[in-house]
Amino acid sequence: MGQDRTLARGARVFGALLIAVLALLSLGWIIRDFTKADEVTDVWWSWSGIPARSEDGVWTTSFTEPTLLLMYAVAAVTAARSSSAAAILAGTGTVTVLLRLPGLWNLNADWLQGISEGLKSKVLLSTSTMVVLGLVLVITAIAGRRPAGALPGGYGPGGGYGYGSAYGYGGPPADPAEEPPAGPTRGGGITAFVLLAAAAGVLAAWEIYWWQERGWDVYKHTLTGERSLVALLDVPGGWYSWALAAVALVAAVAALAGAPFSRPLGLMAGTLVAATGLFRVSSAWKLKLFERFDDLETVRQLNVATGLFALVVGLCVLLALSHGERRPARPTVPL
Repeated sequence: MGQDRTLARGARVFGALLIAVLALLSLGWIIRDFTKADEVTDVWWSWSGIPARSEDGVWTTSFTEPTLLLMYAVAAVTAARSSSAAAILAGTGTVTVLLRLPGLWNLNADWLQGISEGLKSKVLLSTSTMVVLGLVLVITAIAGRRPAGALPGGYGPGGGYGYGSAYGYGGPPADPAEEPPAGPTRGGGITAFVLLAAAAGVLAAWEIYWWQERGWDVYKHTLTGERSLVALLDVPGGWYSWALAAVALVAAVAALAGAPFSRPLGLMAGTLVAATGLFRVSSAWKLKLFERFDDLETVRQLNVATGLFALVVGLCVLLALSHGERRPARPTVPL
């Protein structure tokens, strides 16, 4: 019989520290851009996709950095004391690797010219560190798991044989993080499934449209990032959309099944979807697209509507998965 598993305390603390390092790296580059901007708001508009000037003509961050910084901050605080720490570490690591991987080949590319070698080297080192930390987080989430409620020595209430409070025997565990991880509520799981699946479908539909509209020779650059990046830490548009669609779809299916890991992963997907919508809406507002919506061509109207859709869907997913519930656990009887 299977057993609910949590993350050992040492693994939780170690994972939280790694996530804190990721947060500091993202924060450092955001601060760098603030110091290079003529106006602080220029950084925001740059994140929104509206051209703005920096002191040296180079931006290092895109909207991904503040989004990941928020995600890292919440994950670092909750991972150390949450029974869902394994899912938090694995989800954070996976998202980090997916979004940082393109930087490993783009920052070494010949087409990236006119930028200080010192700056490129620092960004490349930072990106490589982020990818490595993401992989270490996933490994920690796998290697540090143990039966829920188990004490280090395997004896006493909640001991290593699976008869602890997590299964209805003895008193409550001393550490709430030792309890079985909570999955989404039934209603929350269904809602998250519908919304995340819809978001994944819309993201994929847009990418398929641009693929057909532009042709593969042009579209492939949105996957690789070649000659299409506007910031050194930017994620290629097509790569970002497909990666987010994949994460959202996995989280959607897991939420429908009531899997405990679906809550952390779904909350991360919801955050990324909401942020995507927020910066699109911000750009549309700055360019006064809402005021002249009726005069826009159909594709532009759909693009603006997609931003609003993503913002609302992302926030609704966060609300749907904000509360969880623990299913009755099954005791494991040693054979």
